[in-house]
Amino acid sequence: MGELVAIATRDMSLLVRQEIDLAKAELGRQAASAAVGAGLIGAAAGLGLGALIALTIFLGELFTWAGLERFWSFLITAVLLLALAGLLVLVGALRLRRLRPPRRTISSVREDVALLRHPVGSSTAGRAGGASAPVGAAPAIPPSRESGQPGRAAGQEPRG
Repeated sequence: MGELVAIATRDMSLLVRQEIDLAKAELGRQAASAAVGAGLIGAAAGLGLGALIALTIFLGELFTWAGLERFWSFLITAVLLLALAGLLVLVGALRLRRLRPPRRTISSVREDVALLRHPVGSSTAGRAGGASAPVGAAPAIPPSRESGQPGRAAGQEPRG
């Protein structure tokens, strides 16, 4: 029995290390791509700021050309830009208020934690068909949500 526990612990440790290594490799590739993307967005923001300054000057001069004094022209331009900024903030705040927590994910994680804490008994009734294992038997692995097969995601081949 002790040898089985040692093997299971070693295998679980190996699995966790392999998953961490895989995550590091994937995140490393994505980090370089994210850095380039962030740099491009920063350059676009700088160009956009320059265009906004040019637009502000254009509108002020346009109102001056229409017959208003320069002071009033640029004041009206500033008020129009502030009104637009306020409208954008209002729309953004309304959209953020509509956000809700991911209820299904939270529920699923809570079920997984309950299953890990109490693998045998009443908590398996909802996930593994409701049959409890006899005393001393290994706990059943609940089926994957996608494939319905124990411990295997949809489209994943058995390891071997």
